[in-house]
Amino acid sequence: MENQSKKFSFSESSLTTKIVYAVVLLTLVASAVVIGIVAAKNKNKTPAGDNSIVMESPKNNTDTDTNKTDNKEDEKQPQKEALTFVSPCIGSVMTEHSLTVPVFSDTLGEWRVHSGIDIATEDAAPVYAAAPGIVSAVYADPLMGTTVEITHSNNFKTVYSNLQTTLAGNIGVGTEVKSGDLIGNVGDTSLKELADEAHLHFGMKINDVAVNPLDYLSDGAKEASLGENPNSLSA
Repeated sequence: MENQSKKFSFSESSLTTKIVYAVVLLTLVASAVVIGIVAAKNKNKTPAGDNSIVMESPKNNTDTDTNKTDNKEDEKQPQKEALTFVSPCIGSVMTEHSLTVPVFSDTLGEWRVHSGIDIATEDAAPVYAAAPGIVSAVYADPLMGTTVEITHSNNFKTVYSNLQTTLAGNIGVGTEVKSGDLIGNVGDTSLKELADEAHLHFGMKINDVAVNPLDYLSDGAKEASLGENPNSLSA
């Protein structure tokens, strides 16, 4: 039959047609390669949210744990006993503590503030630690003479001046003392109070600020060691 279509033959196609087919074929091959590469990469990637590991910060229990530990430690630690101060020697108060109203000094012939109390007593009378503590300083003060300082708990410090140059045998910086332990003896080493009768200059500090020792001595100690009448000398 003459009108029947002829079968397509690539070899019989024109050069232009061959070129078009070649370009299409190359485009298809290139697309297949690109798709394959993309698919391989996506296959190796882990989908976000499926198998990803989420790092969580540890809960901040430090403060709570520390407070619990501190509370346990506080329960174990014995409560500090309140300090009780006794008179460092037997005598009577001849010059009181005064930081606002000047006191006349017979030795210097002038009015000065007085940072402690002067306890009149016998020459070479024994001087004792007023409370438990540790000797923190021993020195020769230019005006107050041989001086011993004892540091106590609760930021207290007691100061003993006008002592003899020779102290009790075991007294030195770092010596631990109990209330009533012998420190030394009353002397006449204070140039500032040389004209006064034999006495101990006794001072007290809290956080290194001078306070009135009579405010902290127990009533029993003041009555027994200093006497009810500050002008009388107790035996």
